[in-house]
Amino acid sequence: MIRISLQLSCLAICFAAASGCSTDTKNGTVAGNVTLDGQPLQTGLIRYVPADGQTASGDAQITNGKYSTTTPIGEKRVSISSPKVVGKKKMYETADSPVVDIIQELLPPKYNAQSTLTLTVKPGKQEQPYDLTSK
Repeated sequence: MIRISLQLSCLAICFAAASGCSTDTKNGTVAGNVTLDGQPLQTGLIRYVPADGQTASGDAQITNGKYSTTTPIGEKRVSISSPKVVGKKKMYETADSPVVDIIQELLPPKYNAQSTLTLTVKPGKQEQPYDLTSK
């Protein structure tokens, strides 16, 4: 009887630990919506780059205007990009040359290459929407 009681106690402790009794204080989860001119951004990538250059970046795909990523806490520079196929071209000037996509960035540089967007990532979950404009 004591053995069964001890096994049940151990099992209860394992379930409590697995259900989230501890918290991750080194990472935060950032999620939200990304719109462009009031419409959900169909596809893209959002990247949280550490301002101090000491921790890992956090990246997430943007799909139908939604994203979610886990990244180390701290001050981040935010970069949002949305490459778009605008045509095709031959790789070489020969008849049997392979064809590749011509890709152009849909978003202005102020959201990616020249981004001034920042966010302080905190432990736990936080919601961060981005309302972008094409101008």
